[in-house]
Amino acid sequence: MIHCVCNNINTQAVDKAHRAGARTPMQVQSICGKAFNCGACKDSIQARLDKLQVQERIAYEAAE
Repeated sequence: MIHCVCNNINTQAVDKAHRAGARTPMQVQSICGKAFNCGACKDSIQARLDKLQVQERIAYEAAE
């Protein structure tokens, strides 16, 4: 899925940025070497980051 049309940032790029430590859309853009243009992607990127953080938390709790 394309999250940012302006910068061609897809789900794979958001996931990679998350693994590199991104927790906000601005951090994703920075890790990808991009900057916001219209900003319409912020909600989509944040939703993906939120999903990844929930999955991370579930995996952590299951490992305990």
